[in-house]
Amino acid sequence: MCELKSVKSVGEILATMEEYKRVKVSHHHDADLEYAQIGAGTFQIKSSQHILCALRIGYKHIDLAEAYENLKEVNKALTQAFLPLSEGGLGIERNTLFITMKVHRIFSNDHISDLLKFVGVDFFDLLLYHTPEGHFTNRKTMEKNWRNLIAEKDSGRVRQIGVSNFYKQHLDRLLVFCNNHRLQFPFANQILINPYVFPKETINFCKYWSIKVIAYCPLGYSYSDQILSEAHVKDIALQLGCSPSQVVLSWLLKQGLHVIPRSSNEEHLKSNLDSKEVDWQMNGTEKPEFEEMMQSLHKSNDEVFGYMIDISIDAFCEEIMWGTECSLSSLV
Repeated sequence: MCELKSVKSVGEILATMEEYKRVKVSHHHDADLEYAQIGAGTFQIKSSQHILCALRIGYKHIDLAEAYENLKEVNKALTQAFLPLSEGGLGIERNTLFITMKVHRIFSNDHISDLLKFVGVDFFDLLLYHTPEGHFTNRKTMEKNWRNLIAEKDSGRVRQIGVSNFYKQHLDRLLVFCNNHRLQFPFANQILINPYVFPKETINFCKYWSIKVIAYCPLGYSYSDQILSEAHVKDIALQLGCSPSQVVLSWLLKQGLHVIPRSSNEEHLKSNLDSKEVDWQMNGTEKPEFEEMMQSLHKSNDEVFGYMIDISIDAFCEEIMWGTECSLSSLV
């Protein structure tokens, strides 16, 4: 494995990254772990039937979080889904599903084991820290919390580990720390991404270091109707012969991202899953103006904060407030 060299300053880490610019780096075991590019989000989903509906339709990637307070309903849905068809279930086998779990912290040795029992599965495919809050107080905090995640993977309770709501500066610190201590890098980063909120610097950083990027709220949050009513989105939908939501989701897929839209509506669930079939080519070629039209929707500067949710604003502002006071060299 090609590793970053130990560095003593921000300038040196940037220079080191440039040195390895053309090197394909594998940072973690199971780097080729496969999972569906379109998953079903469960934020604010309160009925087991809605989750069961997503599984029945064909979703293979389910995104969960301890903070969503709906794991009892998740358990009901999975229990029924795993039953054979002859017993009224869906006949789904556990190893055909990719289940992500997010936690704010690991509070005890039994924390993840207890979550597994509560959900009704033997392992999580991906375990993420939900936010960077509390993980970067100092070097010792980072070491303790990241090693806790690694221990869960080593135990077999989870297959891969990663983060959520981590922006570039969070990842800078974490990757330098992991490299210097020869620890696993994050497998994935789940972050708010949609046509309005598109943190390109963080996305490109993740891609560079082979960290998979999962877009939550890909259709927007409270402003999803606004995104889907954008003239550019409707125009592209008309030309491609699909729905506005399929334009947005398939465009994000084209960027190499995973998406986890949430819905309790069966038709919307079906439409979202079918987004992977949308063909952006017309007469064998793709119109470059389509990409320009989608990029023109990005919000920037102060305007973007109006389209971020609290948890992403807190993480982003924490990144800004660090400035150079907590430089990369402080973790070396």
